[in-house]
Amino acid sequence: MYGFSKACSGRIQDVAGLAVAQLSDDVGEKLLKHMNAAQIAGYVGLNAIGQGSPYSKLEFFDVYNQKYSLLTPKEMILIEHHDMDNSNMCFKELVTWCQQDVSKARKDGQIDSFQEKAMHDKILALRASMDGMYDYTDQPPHFFYIHFLVLLSALYLPLFAIDTAYSTGWGNECSIAMDVLNGLIVLLQCIFVVGLRSLGNKMIDPYGDDLEDLSVITFVEGTLETVEVILHSQKGGDWMKLEAPASTSIKTEGGSLT
Repeated sequence: MYGFSKACSGRIQDVAGLAVAQLSDDVGEKLLKHMNAAQIAGYVGLNAIGQGSPYSKLEFFDVYNQKYSLLTPKEMILIEHHDMDNSNMCFKELVTWCQQDVSKARKDGQIDSFQEKAMHDKILALRASMDGMYDYTDQPPHFFYIHFLVLLSALYLPLFAIDTAYSTGWGNECSIAMDVLNGLIVLLQCIFVVGLRSLGNKMIDPYGDDLEDLSVITFVEGTLETVEVILHSQKGGDWMKLEAPASTSIKTEGGSLT
């Protein structure tokens, strides 16, 4: 899951670099806004699988959309028929918009077919990475693992407690120290087995609000900040425009170099 999340961020940064080098400012900015909006909408759509996720349209997508002006009001109307909180269809449509932006740039003569293909490959890689999250999150655990943990909880733990109690002894064989020790062992064994079930439930949905969950906000904000840096980066030849001193002297053993 972490790899898929970082891959989404990486593909957006790849397109940002290509857009700055090959597209006009307005076209490149529009393309990257659509890509960032698609990424955020993809995380929102995970609510359909991981119920209770804090990444909702109202509290997540709308906040970043307003802060970074990713989609215009007219564009929001075009996607409002999708239930972003319970479907990944909005993400799919936004990815298609990105492809349309690239195709339009080629028709307008800003890029050639080879450059267009390179951008399309990055956009489709973004979609594949986000789809990978849905595939893993939607994959049901194998019956064997669930059956095994239920058997451990329902049969093994009670039998283990009874066996430990008998082995401790009774009557004249009783020992308070052994009772305390074996009682502690039974308690730890129960915590271990029940903890396996709780840990499995947490790992099924790593995009929630638990402390051990993946930091989606960090992924999104990091991508947005990086894209902004790329978009506003200086061109490589701009240093030549800087005013240089008329002459510079460097002292050497044989004299000076001007």
